[in-house]
Amino acid sequence: MRDGEQTPGVALTVDEKIQIARALDELGVDVIEAGFPITSPGEYEAVKRISRLGLNASICALARTNIKDMELALDADVDRVHVFIATSDIHLKYKLGISREEAVRRAVDSIEFLRSHGVEVEFSAEDATRSDLDFLEEIYSAAIDAGAGFLDIPDTVGIAKPEFIRDIVSRVVSIARDRIVSVHCHNDFGLATTNSIAGVLAGARQVHVTINGIGERAGNASLEEVVMALKILYGYEIGVRTEKLVEVSRLVSRLTGVPVQPNKAIVGRNAFGHESGIHTHGILRNPATYEPFPPELVGARRWLAVGKHAGSHGIRAKLAEMGYEVSEDQLKIIVSRVKMLGDMGRRVTDSDLAEIAGEILGSKSCSDIYARVEGMRIENLGERVRLAMMITVGGIQREIYGEGRSAIEASIDAIRKLLRQHDLEIDSYSVRVEQVGDGVNAESIVVIRTNNGRQITAASIKQDIYWAIAEAAVRALNIYSKTY
Repeated sequence: MRDGEQTPGVALTVDEKIQIARALDELGVDVIEAGFPITSPGEYEAVKRISRLGLNASICALARTNIKDMELALDADVDRVHVFIATSDIHLKYKLGISREEAVRRAVDSIEFLRSHGVEVEFSAEDATRSDLDFLEEIYSAAIDAGAGFLDIPDTVGIAKPEFIRDIVSRVVSIARDRIVSVHCHNDFGLATTNSIAGVLAGARQVHVTINGIGERAGNASLEEVVMALKILYGYEIGVRTEKLVEVSRLVSRLTGVPVQPNKAIVGRNAFGHESGIHTHGILRNPATYEPFPPELVGARRWLAVGKHAGSHGIRAKLAEMGYEVSEDQLKIIVSRVKMLGDMGRRVTDSDLAEIAGEILGSKSCSDIYARVEGMRIENLGERVRLAMMITVGGIQREIYGEGRSAIEASIDAIRKLLRQHDLEIDSYSVRVEQVGDGVNAESIVVIRTNNGRQITAASIKQDIYWAIAEAAVRALNIYSKTY
């Protein structure tokens, strides 16, 4: 929670941090680093309130080796204080302006002070992977003698190779006695997960991770990737309830405003999505043909996409899922139309497939059968925006209100409220804006999720961005009302 919230542009309220802390505890993490209390009054309050929730996880706060940081962390009633000081020569010279000897003294004094107040102490040598290894041994040995129970090795700027992580962890483990050695890896070269696993294989028994791999710059090691790799590929016993990974990933994405890339390992929307005809044919016969583990293991659900790479088996299965039974001749026409749209560069959504199937079968279109957007009104409230969405649902005209820091946030808030009335959630959305003459066209694609995990996609093109998003969501709702 601490390093994750340091993602540029992310700022959580106290209540949002509490919500995430509860979710992490239900997920089964061992330690929650709830924040850096010296940062702000709100950060201090959040850490203190989380400490008093009675969670199963140990609650930790970050502190530098100065008295104000440590006193605030202690006053927040945490179980553990994670205290750190830089140890690389570049940090010592240009950031702190102190000698190696002074760094050791500050580390020892801080650990002894914290231990005298009865809390667990985790000690980090910031920028360890760019530090002199002999000096690292010296400061970690001093930290052990001072009472630190956890020794963290941070790859602060993400420059370590897996083989170097293996070597540095092995070296620290060899002097750690009964202390737990930890790794904290950043993703600047895309190696955070690999380096974290290399650390565990070398003897580390704690890994610092963030949900969705968010964090400073390119982010931190991803909790879901580290957990599943250790569990599935290496056979480690992990206390995390993996079936909740997708749920927690979505919560953190929604509260931080940081979207999860579709092809993100484990929790991305496409992690268990299949379009290629060869793949879908195999999946329909035996999911293990193209999936490394069942999606249910992480709380996800398998889904089939339609597009130019799709084959007749996948499209027939998708049509059946949506409630359409077609003959072989009708299927051939539908497959041909889908591939034609794909060749035009279009992402073929469920609403497109429903329109095509409806036309071929001579049935009623899904686009306007249940709900329809009638209008929008936007009101500026200073730092907030309020949006009223006028909509007809089941023949009844209604207004649904949403609020947010922007008009798009407000429109998504209103859409969420509409969908939740039908036990649906907005899974993701995208907007592409193109210049057309003197104006613009906004194409929005919205993915909604049913309460049993199914996904429904729909698209809309409008001159108004907010209207395009709302109409795409409503089209998905219409498909749900007709086919599910």
